[in-house]
Amino acid sequence: MTTNLYDIQALNLDADIKKILGMHSEEDRETFTSALQDILKTSNVVNILDENDTSGPGSLRDVLSVCQTLGKVDASLAWVVGVANTAWSLKGCFHSLTSSSVGENRLFALVLGRPGTLKKDDASGHYRLSGEWKYASGWPYASYFFCLGAVAGTTPPDVRVLAVPAEKLELHEEWKATGLRGTQSVTIRAHDVEIPESNMEDYGLILSGKNRASSHDLGSDQFASYSHLFTGVLMNALLGPILGATEAGLEYVTELAKKRPVGGSTYQLMSDSGAMRTEIGRLHSILDIYKRAAEYNADVIDQAARDAAHTLNVQDRVDNRARATMVMRGCVDIVQDLMWIYGSSGLDRGCPLERIWRDVNVGARHGGFTKLVPEEAVGLAKLGQDPKILTRMF
Repeated sequence: MTTNLYDIQALNLDADIKKILGMHSEEDRETFTSALQDILKTSNVVNILDENDTSGPGSLRDVLSVCQTLGKVDASLAWVVGVANTAWSLKGCFHSLTSSSVGENRLFALVLGRPGTLKKDDASGHYRLSGEWKYASGWPYASYFFCLGAVAGTTPPDVRVLAVPAEKLELHEEWKATGLRGTQSVTIRAHDVEIPESNMEDYGLILSGKNRASSHDLGSDQFASYSHLFTGVLMNALLGPILGATEAGLEYVTELAKKRPVGGSTYQLMSDSGAMRTEIGRLHSILDIYKRAAEYNADVIDQAARDAAHTLNVQDRVDNRARATMVMRGCVDIVQDLMWIYGSSGLDRGCPLERIWRDVNVGARHGGFTKLVPEEAVGLAKLGQDPKILTRMF
């Protein structure tokens, strides 16, 4: 199992991270300012998994580490970076869509939910896309939006992955969630948007791994391919922001425990209470387990990306998604417990713990982790049934 793939300094990302965090302001928590956008659009942190890079892509462990670091400051910022990296891993499927052709803005967005409709224009021979996508995290900042489209009238559905210029899409509904405000995960629509053949790839071939670029030396760490592993990439890239925010919450409460009394008791400081010390220690240990689980999950994907002989079976894939789900649910529990020992003032507007509580609760309820679908998929596989009857998201 790969254990030491990630190295932010080796990828020269530390300077980018410092620059991003140095520019970040409170204003960016609602909507990214133009100054922050300008830095992100040209930063290497958003396209770590670019397979067209001359040195090959970085690793998912790199993405996880970067997103945890950014998530300690702003989960929305880290979330947009995680989504962008996932989209870059999917861009590896588009052999005619080169890094230079996407322009200077490296920020991508994606939603791989219900497909839009593709209709062929008899006059031009091109396809036209119509549809609606909710939770389009980062779309207002992005150059390209990756989504699914099903060719009208096909049975079974002929589903394609599409790379759509972001400006071709229309805002339909604002982002209303109480947390992750800066992601601007709005609802967008397409109406008869022309999609050239170069911006379409067969979804089934991607899922099966047959789309992997023939130019890749799959036995080399230098030329890995994540293009057929995008579900695993997304599920684990999104752990980084939530783990980072949860860690920031724990550090905040731990530091204030040295200065803050326990209301309604004789304890002058929270740190004087054995119960408080025990709870802080317990939460630290649990968070450490979740961080190690996320790293293991990323390593599983990284090994499959770098070794063509190492193919993830259905059980491997559904287990990976389910472990990510357990981490998300665990982070919600940790933040809830932090709020319990901190008290109701933790929900005061302007309190860092209140913002973290909102961000973690919204992020952990991403559609990939909720409604017991990941757990049921594991159960189906263990019972010898096909999880595809429930979901293809694994």
